[in-house]
Order: sequence, then C-alpha cells, then structure tokens
Amino acid sequence: MVAQITVHQSPRDLLVALRDVPGADSRETATAIGYLYGLATATTAAAAPAGEEEDGRPDAKTQLIVSVWDDGNLRLLFTKLDWSQCKIVSPVAPDQLAKLALPFIPMLRERLLTLAPLDANPELLRGITGPEVLVDALLDGWPHPRIAEPSMYILPASCAVPPPAPVFPAEHTMSRIRDFSQLPHGEVDAITELVRGFWGDHVTAPKLDRAGRIAYVANMATTEALWVYRAPPKIEQAPSITVPVGFVYTGRPTSHTCAIRGVYVDPAYRSSGIATRMVSHVVHAHLATATRRTIDWKRPLDEQDLVDDETKWGRKDEVCLFVEPENKGARQAYERVGFKISETLWCDVDLEGVEKGHW
Repeated sequence: MVAQITVHQSPRDLLVALRDVPGADSRETATAIGYLYGLATATTAAAAPAGEEEDGRPDAKTQLIVSVWDDGNLRLLFTKLDWSQCKIVSPVAPDQLAKLALPFIPMLRERLLTLAPLDANPELLRGITGPEVLVDALLDGWPHPRIAEPSMYILPASCAVPPPAPVFPAEHTMSRIRDFSQLPHGEVDAITELVRGFWGDHVTAPKLDRAGRIAYVANMATTEALWVYRAPPKIEQAPSITVPVGFVYTGRPTSHTCAIRGVYVDPAYRSSGIATRMVSHVVHAHLATATRRTIDWKRPLDEQDLVDDETKWGRKDEVCLFVEPENKGARQAYERVGFKISETLWCDVDLEGVEKGHW
C-alpha cells in the first residue's frame, strides 16, 4: 500500500487531477465533486442564497479539499467549503469500501487535524455527510464528540440508461425556466408556492417572506436548472390555460454527472403519473438529447460555450439523486424511470454543541 495525501489548492486543481482517473467522477463522488465543479467553472462570483450571507463565522471562507490515493487510485475525497457540512466520499464500489477505503481513514483524520481551521478548532467540522461506514470511521477518534444519531439517512441512486421520452397528456407540458424575471406574476407566485410546499416544515426550510421566497426561487432558476410542469387547472378557468403543478430542479453538475436535487408535485395532482413523467423527461434530456459540453482547462472559461440551452448542464453519463429509505413512493417512481438505488446507507452526522452547517 503506497498511500499519498494531497491537499489541493483550489477546486480546479482537484478536477484537473481527476480528469484522467477512471471512475473518479461518478455517482459515488458526485455530491462532493459537483460543488467543486461549480466553483471551478464560475466566471463571476455567485450571490449567496437568501438567508446565507456571510456573517463572520470563522470558517466562512474555508476551502479545504483533501484527496487520498493508493498507487494512483483515488480512495477518499474530503471537502469543506465555507461553513457547509463536510463531505467524505470514495469512488470505490460500496461493497469494497471496507477493504479499499477504510484503511486510509486514520491517516486522513490525522492530516485534517493539521490543517486550518480544523487544527485550532476541530469543532468546525460542524457535521459530515457520506457513506455511513466512512463517516463513522472518521468521527471515531475525532477530538470533538458527535451527536449519537445521524440527523438524516439517505440512499444514493443513479440512472445511466436513457428512459423513453415520456408521452404527455393533452395540454400537459414541461420546460426549463430560462429567465424567471420574464414569467407572468401569476406563474411566479404559483411556482414559489410549489417550492414552499417542497420545503414544507423541514428544519432546514428557509424562513422568508413573499419577496424573499421569490428571490430564492429566482436564484434557483439562475444557479440551478428549474424545470416546471404545467397542466390544466382542477377548477375550470379560461380555455387553454395551464398552471404550474410540479417541478424538478437539477444541479451539482460534474463532467460526467448531474444531480436531481428536488422533485415536487402539487398534492391535488398526485397519483396521476406526473412525477414519473417529469423525472423521465429531465433524465431523457440529459442522457439522450442534450449537447455535451467539455471543458478545456487550458483555455479561459469565458471563451468556451459551457451552457446547453435545453438542460443547462449538457449531456451527461449519469443522472444522480438521493432518496430517503422510507420514501417508498419516490423510490418506485425513480425505479420506473430506470434509477438503480444503492442499499448502502449514507448519513449526515452533526457534532455536539456546534452550529449545524448547510447543504
């Protein structure tokens, strides 16, 4: 075992290092690499999401990116970007984690505790997300206690085979929002209410007034890709009117993957196949019809056409997502589209007495 730990100076530094490493950019690593890809490809500074402005946290500007290699094979990747939850991932197949990734956890932990800001404040780990076996191993021996139970369990899933293009019922349509500011006021309010329904009463839901919610959704449409499903209203209105009744939003693109980050259907329209049609439409577009956009790291980004008009992110090899283990309805909808759901639990664990990070 010839192990090497690399502390990367920037997201771009890591992405260049991974460029020719088979399997390094995949479902197993996408949740960490996607954020790095976004930072590396940003040509202008992105505005902070509503409610997440910098406010003097000691780790507000941290970029900590550490990879562990074994004979040229990537085994572990750890990221801490600002005060967000840390991520620990591995491209190793889930059934091989114990053999090929776990042995490197102690040396990763030892190295992390020599790096700012964790060297002086180990509690600034705040929380960590990843395969449960890796999270537990990293926190075993971490010099700040963890909360006993994870705050969340999730299962990773991905689809690599394009599903058939869905057939939409008459007057049902779906499209990506290119410019949120150009939508009619009625649609803006309807989409904003759908997003509020998606968040529900979850503890991480942003606490915003109407103007704040509209700004939040506008930011989603700009920094992510927001697809809206429209259907005739349940109550009779003017002829040919359709209203937003569901959405899918995608983000965290990498060179080979992108992620479905949210799916929601108005409760009044559920059990009619809309969720399956929405997901099928988005996945089909990314895997079958979009134009592939390949970054040339040797050229300035502003000289390259990196945006695909149809999907924003372009053609990908896999579309990824997370699903809660107990959400049987969502699991069935994703499986109908062709997603393969892993049975390897991921978890999100917070440290005791420390302000929680954000996704």
